[in-house]
Amino acid sequence: MKKGEYVKMNKPNLFSYATSELSQDAFLCWLMNWASHEFSEINPPLHDIGKKFIDAIFRKHGQSCPNIGHISITRQVDGLDILVVINHKYAILIEDKTYTQDHTNQLARYRVAVEKRGYQHQLPIYYKIGNQSNYDTVVAAGYKPFLRKDMLAILQEGYKRNITDSIFNDYYQHLLSIEEAYNKYKTAPLHEWKGLAWQGFYSELQNAGILGEWDYVSNPQGGFYGFWWNWKNGGDCQLYLQLEQEKLCVKIEVADKEKRAYLRTNWCQKVLEKSRDFQLHVKKPSRFGNGRYMTVAVLENYIITNKDGILDLTSTIDVLKRAEKLLDALTVVRTNQ
Repeated sequence: MKKGEYVKMNKPNLFSYATSELSQDAFLCWLMNWASHEFSEINPPLHDIGKKFIDAIFRKHGQSCPNIGHISITRQVDGLDILVVINHKYAILIEDKTYTQDHTNQLARYRVAVEKRGYQHQLPIYYKIGNQSNYDTVVAAGYKPFLRKDMLAILQEGYKRNITDSIFNDYYQHLLSIEEAYNKYKTAPLHEWKGLAWQGFYSELQNAGILGEWDYVSNPQGGFYGFWWNWKNGGDCQLYLQLEQEKLCVKIEVADKEKRAYLRTNWCQKVLEKSRDFQLHVKKPSRFGNGRYMTVAVLENYIITNKDGILDLTSTIDVLKRAEKLLDALTVVRTNQ
């Protein structure tokens, strides 16, 4: 889901409009504040869910949550979204990302800033209700990803206990609607897939061993969600595969401007000829580009569906694996020449 994408719900929902990270910060602070002992009698189920959220954060770090005696919650501390201090000792750092991602060295900076405030015992959390291709930089900075599925598991318990608070239920339904749209690639025809469904599909490919990265690619035609992988050395260029939603592209990266025209023509011919060995019906693109990254061959409709028009994941992955073998064969031939 990219910022501004609308997810349909059955009734007006506060969080359909309160989509900023500041609004989500407020909900997280509100939920954790319910864990305070002073609120245990006002709404016991909500008090318990607040405690379960904090306990889940400790468990993310492989630690047991202490008995909560004192909670201090502060927003926007040295740039950090939320700082929660439990019992004057345990510092929970929450960097909240809805649809954006971490950048530069911000996560490490926040840890240093909190340490300067005297908190050595830190539990850094990267809270994300949207989706991203990987969390390598997050983990490298010592943060634990706390994802939509993690929060849904906690909120589900509150739902089962019939919590009637409208803020709680709106947020729960908001996350459910995102999750439903994310998983739509499993149950909906291809023409109904929106941005979240493509994210879900690409993440499924990663889980199935297609080792690529995905993100939104902006262009004058309106943009698309792309997935790229299987980079190979082609001598004067790099070859790789890229999914542009319903289209599979064989692409090359050429740094030398003087060689681009020759290499795109040459590799187009090689790919078209060799693709027959792998039962891939690729074709020349409708037009050649002339930039650093160029498409040299296209396979339309690589996604295999069943008789009902629903994704056949196993057959689709077979197509992608054959495309990988095509590039492997081309670059092995090139290397051996």
